[in-house]
Amino acid sequence: MQTRNKSFLLRLTEQEYATLKRKSELAGLKMNPFVVSLINSCEIHPRTPDSCKALARQVAAVGNNLNQLARIANFNGKAEDAYLQEAQQIMTRIWLLMKEQL
Repeated sequence: MQTRNKSFLLRLTEQEYATLKRKSELAGLKMNPFVVSLINSCEIHPRTPDSCKALARQVAAVGNNLNQLARIANFNGKAEDAYLQEAQQIMTRIWLLMKEQL
């Protein structure tokens, strides 16, 4: 068994404490082993990089442009090639940004 010699203060609201106590009792553990179990089995996902914000802006721009194209196509009965080419260029930029992120 490992010796645990590190500690820290954890501040909880009354409701959070009651939830912790109830869940640890349901698991058949005291609160300390229950929290340690949560820590050891918890999977943390890394924060999304800031560079993804640029990708999100591009996706939003594509959505806006596609909505505009749909309105034009519905109004005129067709969309002009220039609008379709612009949408294709934006999609290509998004594709390149996505490849950089992966």
